Amino acid sequence: MAETRKSQKIQEVIMKKLKFNSTLNHKQSDYKTHEVIVEKVVTVYGRSFSELKDHPMRDNPYIAENRDLMYIDSDDIAHCLLLVDYDSGDGILVESEGSNYARKSQFIPNARALVESNELTSSERELHNELKRISDKIAELAHCGEKNFDFEELLDKSDLDLKSLLHDSVVTMLQEREDIQMAESHSIDVDFQPDITVEAKPIQELTFYCPLHIVREYDESDYDWDEEVMDEQEVIPSKYAVDCADEINKFIQDYSEPEEEHRGLMVYFDDNPAVNEKVFSAIPSVREIDGELMGVFECQITDELTDNELEDLRCHLTGQCSDGFFEGMEQHPIKTADYGEIYVSFWNSEDSWALQTAEEMSFEQTEDLSEEPQIDMTM
Repeated sequence: MAETRKSQKIQEVIMKKLKFNSTLNHKQSDYKTHEVIVEKVVTVYGRSFSELKDHPMRDNPYIAENRDLMYIDSDDIAHCLLLVDYDSGDGILVESEGSNYARKSQFIPNARALVESNELTSSERELHNELKRISDKIAELAHCGEKNFDFEELLDKSDLDLKSLLHDSVVTMLQEREDIQMAESHSIDVDFQPDITVEAKPIQELTFYCPLHIVREYDESDYDWDEEVMDEQEVIPSKYAVDCADEINKFIQDYSEPEEEHRGLMVYFDDNPAVNEKVFSAIPSVREIDGELMGVFECQITDELTDNELEDLRCHLTGQCSDGFFEGMEQHPIKTADYGEIYVSFWNSEDSWALQTAEEMSFEQTEDLSEEPQIDMTM
């Protein structure tokens, strides 16, 4: 018995310390809990979470946008908003009582883990338990002197149909996505029948526009030799570059990477998961608008974006203009019939530069609705 206690004490000493952020109340007399239903989880980025954590009594755009979701019902159940910090994973639970600030709130350490655990399907939990069973068995045999293991053999001894578990998990995940209208599971390994049938939500167009900066090298034959002039580049006004649209668009298409074929610049978006699901694609091009050539991002969306989601998307596309896709493209010459080799940038540092929707630019935008074809997937 003494030896066992000694062993336990050593284990407690060497155990990896658990670390997380939390609040500690001074001499708390009791903890009265409240039944809570999280109506929506919002991931926030940058300093937004710190500002909410440090100043919960200030008006907050995320709380204001979702205040109708927060209330306490007749059964005394609190319907709340959970804001989760993208970097730390911590969260703040809010019931604003109809206000734009956190009138009632609670700091939730490691909130993202709670959300992810809640999102696990029963199939995923079964799969996790089976993986743990296999790892426990390997550890047991390792203590008995075995060193080498055949994973296929370990799987063969499983009581679960792992293929069916993976199949069911994928279908459930598809059913929970913002951009999927229908995901239907069929019996697997049945000839002449798909394993999964999927239908995407109808697509709606959302277009952003931005001014272009177009230049070319001075042609020595057009100007008297002037060293100061020749070191600079000649700016081509956008209204004169309208006839170059096809040549520029062909270059953008050729410059694009194969993985951008379907989703365009959305393949590089890894911030807000809701935006990533609602916005299927963002395809760049140039187009004549009111007599001038402008940069265009045609976005296919499956649901209306909230104000914050729209700004997350705008921020991503602005980054692609200044530091991403177009930072590289603007360094390559584009051959044109009218101006020879030109350089096209979707970005400039002037105060007048902006990435705007058609509504923000005060002209009507056509919204094309189309039904996505049904997709059959065989696993």
